[in-house]
Amino acid sequence: MRRARKSALIRAGLAAALAAVTVPFVAHAAFGDSTALSTPTAQLFPTRTGIGVAWDTTDAATYRVERKTATDWQDASGPLTGTTTWVDQTVAAGAAADYRVVATTDTESATSPEVHGTRDTETPAVGDIDTLALDANRSAGATWLQDETAGPVTASAQVAGSRTLAAGSMKIRIPAYFAGPGYYSLPSQSALTLTQGTQSCDTSTTAHVHAVSYTADGQLETLAVTLPISTCTGAESRGSLEIRYRSAIGYSMLAIAPDKLDFGRVTAGTSKTLSLTLKNTGTDVLHPGQMALSGGSSSPWKLDQNDCWNLAAGASCTLNLTFAPSGTYGYGDYADRLMIAQTDSVQAHDIRLTGTSVSVPRAPETFVVDPTYSGLVLSWQTWKVAGGTPVRAYVVHRYLDGVETTQQIDADPAAGDWTTLTEPDPKPGTQYALSVVNEIGEGPASTPKAASRATDQLAVTIGRPDTELANSTLGGYVVPLPNDPGSVTPKESLAAAPNGRALAYVTTDTEHILWTRLVAPGQLGTPAKLWTSTAPITHLSWSPDGSRIAFQSPENGTPCVYVEPAAGGTPTKVACDVTSPSWMPDAQSLIVSDRRFDGDDRFARIKALPGGARISTLPAPTAAADGAPVRVSPDGLQVAFGSGADVKLIGFSSETITVAKSLDSRVRSISWSPDGRSLLALSDGNKLTSISPSTHGAVELRTNTTSPRVDIAWQQLGLVIAPTPEVVGPRISIPFDSSALLPGTKFTCSVAGYAPAAPCTSPYQVSDLRSGEDTVLITATEPDGRVTTARRTLTVDASGPVARVTGPNYQSSVAATAKVTVTASDAAGVASYDVRYRRATSAGAYSAYVQPWTGITATSVDVSVAGGYEYCFSVRAKDKLGNVGGWSADRCFSRPLDDRSLAMATTGWARGSSTKFYYGTDTQTTASGRALTRTVQGKRFFLIATRCPTCGAVAVYAGNRLLTTVNLAYPTTHYQVVLGLPVQSTLFSGTLTLRTVSSGKIVQIDGLAVGRS
Repeated sequence: MRRARKSALIRAGLAAALAAVTVPFVAHAAFGDSTALSTPTAQLFPTRTGIGVAWDTTDAATYRVERKTATDWQDASGPLTGTTTWVDQTVAAGAAADYRVVATTDTESATSPEVHGTRDTETPAVGDIDTLALDANRSAGATWLQDETAGPVTASAQVAGSRTLAAGSMKIRIPAYFAGPGYYSLPSQSALTLTQGTQSCDTSTTAHVHAVSYTADGQLETLAVTLPISTCTGAESRGSLEIRYRSAIGYSMLAIAPDKLDFGRVTAGTSKTLSLTLKNTGTDVLHPGQMALSGGSSSPWKLDQNDCWNLAAGASCTLNLTFAPSGTYGYGDYADRLMIAQTDSVQAHDIRLTGTSVSVPRAPETFVVDPTYSGLVLSWQTWKVAGGTPVRAYVVHRYLDGVETTQQIDADPAAGDWTTLTEPDPKPGTQYALSVVNEIGEGPASTPKAASRATDQLAVTIGRPDTELANSTLGGYVVPLPNDPGSVTPKESLAAAPNGRALAYVTTDTEHILWTRLVAPGQLGTPAKLWTSTAPITHLSWSPDGSRIAFQSPENGTPCVYVEPAAGGTPTKVACDVTSPSWMPDAQSLIVSDRRFDGDDRFARIKALPGGARISTLPAPTAAADGAPVRVSPDGLQVAFGSGADVKLIGFSSETITVAKSLDSRVRSISWSPDGRSLLALSDGNKLTSISPSTHGAVELRTNTTSPRVDIAWQQLGLVIAPTPEVVGPRISIPFDSSALLPGTKFTCSVAGYAPAAPCTSPYQVSDLRSGEDTVLITATEPDGRVTTARRTLTVDASGPVARVTGPNYQSSVAATAKVTVTASDAAGVASYDVRYRRATSAGAYSAYVQPWTGITATSVDVSVAGGYEYCFSVRAKDKLGNVGGWSADRCFSRPLDDRSLAMATTGWARGSSTKFYYGTDTQTTASGRALTRTVQGKRFFLIATRCPTCGAVAVYAGNRLLTTVNLAYPTTHYQVVLGLPVQSTLFSGTLTLRTVSSGKIVQIDGLAVGRS
C-alpha cells in the first residue's frame, strides 16, 4: 500500500478521525399505509464531475436538491423523479457546499437534514489494482480466518444503505457511500460483515479510506480502503483487510510462514535454530518495523541479525531464531512470542514460539534413607518426567569400603507419589545415593548418605491370616523381620517396652499366649512366653517402669483387667467390668473404661492392685466402647480413645471432648509418640494417620504394603525410671536405666515446680519434697545430640506420724517406777519413736527435756521416778518413709514428797515409822487444829494419807484460802492412799497448809505430791 506517512502519523490521523465521520446506514422506506410523508435522509458521495447527493426512497412524488447560499436555500436540481441520486457539477474543485433533499407531494413536503461536503481537489485515478487481501494474523491467536489475496473484485449496487464486494472466497459488506478520503467510524457490530468461505461475522471497525469515487448514478468507480478486523466473532487475533477496487493506489501486506515455530526438544546447554519466511504479498514496498521477543533478555530465544528491512512487492526474506535453553538440566516447556511491527501500518504480527528444554535428569533432591531396627527403607518422590522426557528407571548406588554397586529399578507407570525400596538386612557403613534415567540418559547421583542411627520405629503386626511382627519407619514403610519358621502366628495385640528395646505381643493360634521379645537395633531375641490363657488377651499396655504389662481378658463373659509381671509369673486380677487399660505415668495406676457405675460408663483412674480401687473419675461424661483403643499421653494429661471412626481427646480437668481427627473407618489402634507430640491412629481401612494433639492437624502416612495392619506400637530408645513405691517420702533416691542410650550420655534431673533441672546421675536424689503429686523429669542428651525424657509421677507423703503418750494412766503415784506407753498413726506405717521427758520439784520450774530413748521400736519404756518430782513425757514418731512427726503434748504425773518434807507448824504431831507407810514413815495426830506446811508451786496437789474407819479429817489451805476438807474415814483401812485435791486454775506459789479439823480421831499424813501442769 502506498502511504506517505509513517506509522506514528497514521496512528495520529486515526485518532483524529475517530471523531470525524460516522457513516449512517440509509434504510429505504417501503410504501405503507401512513398518510404522513416520510423525511428523506441525504448522503454525499464524490464523483469525477462534482459532488453527488443520494437519498433514500420515500412516498414522495418528486424530489429536489437544494443548495445553501449565503442567505437562503435555492433549488439546485429542479424536480427529480425516478432517481435517488443527483450530481452537482457546478462546485469547483476544493469548494464546499451544504445540501438538503426536499420530498414533495401534491399536498405536502418533507426536508432532509442538511449535509455538508467538499469536492476533492484531485479526482482519484482509476487503476488496475483489483484485489481483496486478508491478513488473518493467525499466529496471534485462535481464528477461523485464513490469509487470502483474491481478485478481481466485483462490487454490487447499493442495497439498503450498503454494498457488497467479493473476490475469491471472500465477501465484505460495507456502507454504500463514503464521502471521500479519511477515517470512518463504523461503531455498530453490524456495520460490516466479513464472509470467508462458509463462515461470516459482523464486526465494528474504523475504516481508513485512501481514495474513493462513484459514478453519477451511485455505482462504485474506484475504492482503496484499509479495514482492521478486531471484533470478529470466533477470531481472537487482530486481522487486517485491504480493499482495492479498480484502484491505482497500491498496498503492502506481510505474510509470515510458518505462523508458529515449535522447536521441539532441545538438550539444555545446546541450541536449535529455525527460520521464518517474511513475504510481502502486496503491491508496494513493505517496511518491517521493530522485531522483539516478549521475554526480553531473559528469553531462551535469540533473534539473529537479518536483512528484512525493505521488501519489494513479492519479495521475501528469512529470519533465524535460535532456542538455547540455559543451564545443565532441562526445565520443561518454554513459550515466548516474536512481535513484528510494520512502520507503515498499525498492524503487528505475533509469532508463537514453543520449545522444550530437555536434559539428563538432575540429581534428586528428595532421597530418604529411613532406618528401622532391622533394616531400612529407601524412598524418593516418583518422577513421571525428568529433564523434559519421561523417566525410564532409577538407579540406587551403594558405597561400602570404597566400592560402588548399583541397582536399576524400572519406573512403574502406576506408581504413586513416592517410590520405595526395602533393605531388610543392610550392611553397616553403607552409603546410598540415587540417580534418575530418562530418554536422554542417566543423570548424576544425589549426595551419598548413610542411614541415621535407628532410635525410633513403629512395631506392627501385619497380614492376614498369618499375622506377623514387622518393623516400620515412622513414615509408615514396613520392613519385614527375618524369617522365623518356628514362630507362632497369628500375632496381634502389641505393646512396646518403655526403653524401646522389647515388645509384648499376643499369639492367637489354638490358645492365647502373651509373649515378650527383644526387638532392638540389630538385635532380635528369642520370644519368652509369659502367660497362656484359653480366653482372649487384648489391649496390652506396658508400665512406664518396665515392670508390668496390663491387659484385658474376659472372665465368664465379663471383661477384666489383669497385670502380669514383665519377667513372667501369674497375672494379678485388678478388677472386672473394666476395659481398655492404659498406664498412668506413676506406674501405679491405670486409666480404664469403668463399667462399675450405676449409670453410664466413665473413664476412671484405678489402682493397679487387686480390687482396682477407683482413685478418681475423669470429668468428661464418656467412656470407650468395649474393644476400642484407649491410650494415656506420656505426660498423663490427656486420654486418646477411639469412638467409631473418630479419634477423641479428653483431659483430667475439663468435661470437654474433642474430636482430633475423623478417619476413613473405625479406629483400630492408637499409639502416642514418647514425647507426646504426635498421635498415630490406625483404622480398619488400613490407613495410618499422624495427628497433632495440640493443633489437630493430621497427615495420612504413606505405606509400601497393601497387607492389613492389625496393631501398632511406637518404639523409641530411651531411659527408664526404675519402679518406685506407691508413696514416697520427702527424700527420694530414684535409679534410672540408660542402657539403651549411647555411652557418654549426659543427664539432667528435676522435679516439676520444685527442684530445677540440674546435672545428675543415677540414682537421682532430692530432699524436702512436699506432700502431694510431684513429677520427676529426667532428660538424657546423647553425644549425637538426641534428647529424650522420662517422667515419673510420684505421690509424696512429707508428713510425719501423729504420736501421743498413752500411759501411765494416773497423775500421781507412790510407785518408784512408771511404765510410759506411746502410740502413733501414719498411712505409711510407723518405723520408730523418740521419747523425752522433763521434771520439776515441788517448788521449782521444769528442767530442760532429756531424751533417753531415740529411734526405739518399742511402744513402752520403764522409768525410775524420784520422790518429790513431777515428770512430763512426750513422744514423736518416724514413719517408714523417713518422715518425723512433731512432738506430742506432754503427759505428766508426779511422785509425792515424804511426810518428813512437811514442816510441823504446830505441836501435837508424832513422827512414826513402819513399812506400811510411804518411804516407811508417817506424821500423825488425834488433836484438832494441828498443822503441817510446805512451800510449793503448782496447780495439782495430791495428799498421801491413811484411810480407816477411825480416821479423822484435815483441811487444806493454799495460803489463807481453804482449798478443801478431806475426810479420811473409810470402812476399811488403806495406807499410802493418793487423794487428789481441787485443781487450781492458775499456778499457786506459796505455803500449802494441812490442818486437822477432827478431834479424837487419828490423822496419819504420809506425803504430798505437787504438779505444775
